[in-house]
Amino acid sequence: MKSFEPVYKELEYLLIQKLPEYIEKVNKEYNDGIILKPFETTSLSENCIKTPSFIFNIEETEYSEKDRIIENTIYTISLEIKLPSNTEDEQITFWRYTEAVIKMIYGEDTKYFFEVSKMKRNFLYLMVCNEY
Repeated sequence: MKSFEPVYKELEYLLIQKLPEYIEKVNKEYNDGIILKPFETTSLSENCIKTPSFIFNIEETEYSEKDRIIENTIYTISLEIKLPSNTEDEQITFWRYTEAVIKMIYGEDTKYFFEVSKMKRNFLYLMVCNEY
């Protein structure tokens, strides 16, 4: 089984360094008065108390073999999106942050394959594995 460390580093780079660009793109796209602020989270291991922020968790790890040659580990991770308590249009704001994350994972070149597996309340679940 492969180590999670390279996946973690890639996720940290994407979510901390690249996501603010996509949040800005979503803000420009809609231009309707709902302004998304960049997340306050500065590392995946941080339990940020400021908002908006996200909490990162590894939910599940599944090992699979493809053609008995290629080892592949599929990780399911969750991002709990925390918004300020007085957020107007909370649902719209959550969906716009989700849209920024989706645009980022499909818009960035990476050696990993990302797929949104589900969205539930204020959680976004992603499956991550090596490209094959």
